[in-house]
Amino acid sequence: MLLPMSIFGQSDSISTLLKTKINHEGQNPVHSILLQIENDSKKFSYKQGFGLVDKNGAPVTKDSAFKIASSTKLFVSTIVLQLEEEGKLTINDLIGPYLQSINYLNFDNLHHYQGAKYAQDITIEHLLSHRSGLADIFTDKQHEFFELLFSNPTVNYSPESLIKLYYQMNLNNLSHFDPDQGWHYSDVNYLLLGLLIEQVDNVTLAQSIRNRILEPLQMEDTFFEYYEAPKKTPLLIKQYVGAVNFSNINTSFDWSGGGVVSTNNDLTTFIKALFEFKLISEQSLTKMTAVRFTKKNESRYGLGVYEFTLDNDTYFGHFGFYNTFVGYCPTSGTSLSYSISQATPNFNTYQFIGELLRQIDIEN
Repeated sequence: MLLPMSIFGQSDSISTLLKTKINHEGQNPVHSILLQIENDSKKFSYKQGFGLVDKNGAPVTKDSAFKIASSTKLFVSTIVLQLEEEGKLTINDLIGPYLQSINYLNFDNLHHYQGAKYAQDITIEHLLSHRSGLADIFTDKQHEFFELLFSNPTVNYSPESLIKLYYQMNLNNLSHFDPDQGWHYSDVNYLLLGLLIEQVDNVTLAQSIRNRILEPLQMEDTFFEYYEAPKKTPLLIKQYVGAVNFSNINTSFDWSGGGVVSTNNDLTTFIKALFEFKLISEQSLTKMTAVRFTKKNESRYGLGVYEFTLDNDTYFGHFGFYNTFVGYCPTSGTSLSYSISQATPNFNTYQFIGELLRQIDIEN
């Protein structure tokens, strides 16, 4: 009888904390927070949603859906490692031979650094780990990109139009280092990986994700936004960056770097399956989670996965631009997935999540 009472007490503490962060006013509103924490061995499960879809919208539910942004990279990395297990590629392969036939890439000119061309030296692993040196459309040209985005928020992007934009912004001449000589987070790495998957798997990236992950795991609330229709009508929250409602913007530019929409329940299903070797082998997972240095104030990174430490517990997963995260702690067996509907809230998200996890005494 004591265990259920303890769990209820922990759940109440978490709910109370979550509710204090809901704020429908100001320049950084937090209209909703969705959270799911599970530990099967300790029989602990917390799954709730608080707030509204939007300021004047309907209440959210624990099953509301959201853009997961860069957490999509976990899906892409998983598929690349599946293809390696099937003998269709190795991550040490040079990426060039797989993409050379895509004319609009102008592949040889993708990476210029200090007067030399390095595109032909980039491997699949360099792309997975953000060690290619390629510049990023969204951060290296942030002002120009958002100016373009807000001038036409309904434009539909494609991989080809994104590559065209990459060259228009002269990003091929703004590479940061020779391949494997540093770490620079760039969605262009995952744009190329998305194209790699399409070339090798002979289907669209959306179909590959569905065939290899969504259908086997029965993730019926997850879909590749703008590139396929959802199986069910999603109960989508509105996600903000400051005062800007990004749910009113066509975010097809995210594609393989961040285009998936999901729910906490589906993401929990995915991350648990990944760490239970249902999607890739233990050997492949070891490769994925072999994290290395990144840069100051940045978590270490593996192959499409961050290492994230909270109160001495190490989680492996990925953050999303709109303040989302999905991850798993192998030592405690805890899965964690959340969405805070504001990319720039008036509080430190990581400290807040750490405070939430301290409410859960799953070790006892």
